Amino acid sequence: MKKLTARQFKRYCDIVYNESGINLTEDKWQLLHARIGKRTRKLGVQADKYLSIIEKDPDELNLFLDAISTNHTYFFRESDSFKYLNQSCKNIWCAASSSGEEPYSLATYCLELGFAPSILATDISDSCLQKGRRAIYPKKCISNIPNLTLRRYFQKGTGKWEDHVRVKQNIRRMVKFEKFNLLKDSPSSKIFDIIFCRNVMIYFDNPTKKAVVHKLSTVLKRGSYFIIGGAESFSGINHNLKYIEPSVYKKI
Repeated sequence: MKKLTARQFKRYCDIVYNESGINLTEDKWQLLHARIGKRTRKLGVQADKYLSIIEKDPDELNLFLDAISTNHTYFFRESDSFKYLNQSCKNIWCAASSSGEEPYSLATYCLELGFAPSILATDISDSCLQKGRRAIYPKKCISNIPNLTLRRYFQKGTGKWEDHVRVKQNIRRMVKFEKFNLLKDSPSSKIFDIIFCRNVMIYFDNPTKKAVVHKLSTVLKRGSYFIIGGAESFSGINHNLKYIEPSVYKKI
């Protein structure tokens, strides 16, 4: 595929922003080109033709957003904030669950504390949700898992899967994966005892961030915690959360 023109780049960025809230800046030009290239090569089309396809075909639009929104994560990432989990956290929402490493980390951590919460894991990416439900991960992904936790909650693969592990069934049953668009979808009426929405709002501008924080906080129990990524903050937006420490807020 030829290099994206400025006009094409802007049109693609507008679609991404309008559909997902992700604000792609010019330093993401090469990333966008690479992610689009996978689909255009498969379909045998150029960038302009692919634009017209995703504007008319909801299924291809979904595949496009899936390619753009897939991000790197790993088990027990930024686990210092797990200290806010306790037995009052019966219902947990992991609102940017990616491929499942975070919700499964939360589940095992809670079991180590002696309780088994219900965890809702949501993401915009179908492929990530599929990986989360499958719960099979390469061994290279488990370096942050304590050995005791690994033995208790993960199964070693054999044969063709010998370089992989799978989350045990009792852990998988604690986590429910659902598709959820932070920008466009409305949460259910269920109230959560803690919400983790980490390392996704770094891609949002302030108006989108404000809308997402307001939406999620409406289903957060008063006095409960809202956890974001270490590189994120709510500075510059109005919200009804109290700052506790970096990446941790509390609904008042």
